Amino acid sequence: MKKLLLALTIFALPVVTSALLPISAYAATTVSDLGDLSAFEATATDTLALVNKGNLSGARKSITQFETAWDAAHTRLRPLNPDEWGVIDDAADAAIAALRAKKPVAADAKTTVTALIAALQNPSAK
Repeated sequence: MKKLLLALTIFALPVVTSALLPISAYAATTVSDLGDLSAFEATATDTLALVNKGNLSGARKSITQFETAWDAAHTRLRPLNPDEWGVIDDAADAAIAALRAKKPVAADAKTTVTALIAALQNPSAK
């Protein structure tokens, strides 16, 4: 009987664990009315990494990729939650301006790109 219970426990544990993992992963993710923003966040994170390396030219190219994707998604995302979209759009505009300045300043770029990432992670916080 003990062996049967042990066997059932061993076989049931992966099923129970796999059923709970998506819930745990979901609970750790910030939920936005705009849906999955991870691709935008990844591009912004790549941009920040370039800024941190001192590669402002590369960061400018990366933020342009972000802008192109963000603008392409405008008609789909903005109607979902205009306020959240606006928070991210304002943060994106600041990051774009910082990196496209005649003489970009790394500290300004770092501040604005970091703010963009924060907005993407939690667009409902102002």
